[in-house]
Amino acid sequence: MILLWFPLSLIAILLLADFCYQQYASRRIQKLIDGVQPFGSTTATSSDCTQKVAVPGPDGLVLRGCLNCTSQKNARGLILFLAELHGSHWTAMTYCQGLVVAGFHVLSVDFRNQGESDSIPGYVPIHWVSEYELDDVRHILEWISNNDQLNTLPLGLLGVSRGGAAALAAACRFPQIAAVVSDSGFTTLTLVNEFLNKFSRFVVPDWFFSRLPRWHIAETLRQALRRSERKRGCRYVHPEKEPESMKCPVLLISGRRDSYVTPRVTQRVSDLIGQIDCTWIVDKAKHNRPRSMDAEEYDRRVIEHFSNAFAAVRAVNGTDE
Repeated sequence: MILLWFPLSLIAILLLADFCYQQYASRRIQKLIDGVQPFGSTTATSSDCTQKVAVPGPDGLVLRGCLNCTSQKNARGLILFLAELHGSHWTAMTYCQGLVVAGFHVLSVDFRNQGESDSIPGYVPIHWVSEYELDDVRHILEWISNNDQLNTLPLGLLGVSRGGAAALAAACRFPQIAAVVSDSGFTTLTLVNEFLNKFSRFVVPDWFFSRLPRWHIAETLRQALRRSERKRGCRYVHPEKEPESMKCPVLLISGRRDSYVTPRVTQRVSDLIGQIDCTWIVDKAKHNRPRSMDAEEYDRRVIEHFSNAFAAVRAVNGTDE
């Protein structure tokens, strides 16, 4: 009996120690998740707006934005622009001016609790995309489907930073999205993992963290994210759980000098969605700044990406541009 109790007691002690560690570590990681400083939003370069829009959201909320129409007679498609954290729809032309000139309409609408859109009490947006933002995208797409000017056009998404993360998540949910461009975008798990690897010493000593198996770190991270969700009253979106749902072509753009969403994070997102050669790393560019480094090449690649995707949609539908 003593021989039996000894290994059982040892197992119980190890399980208790692991439970205590996970409680401690997940609390520390949750503080890291919730405390990431803003990356810095882009300053709007234009206040031009063809038409202001007000999109009915859930529970009487109004999501506000702007439609910038091309001067060309027949629009080649519609691009929905999703701004970064603390950005607004007024930054759309910083990234999309070339698209409007090339014949695309650009619609930009602020998420709830951001820009000029209405707010809900108790929710403070941070870097991580939640179901609130995906619900906003759903209402915007419904508004587009009921707009006779826009609902016959192929639809693409261009998002920046957190807006890029929202665009990637939306592409897994909404099949009407024909193409995505994510500028400095990420997924929550890829970026949190990057931060955890970089700042693990603030949670546990490096020698200890380096010896933990990956599955154990992943479980602790899941606990930390659940703690963050409970504290903030939201649920985060994880495209990692539904990558097979992303059918549309994606262009991932990142700056080589981006210290937040590093090229390594961008490559991990590329691996996640399973699209080869879908990344463009811009030399010398920092976070959210690839277009400011090379606007001509940026516009060329983005226009080509949407044009090719929309041409494929028209070929399937049997319609001409």
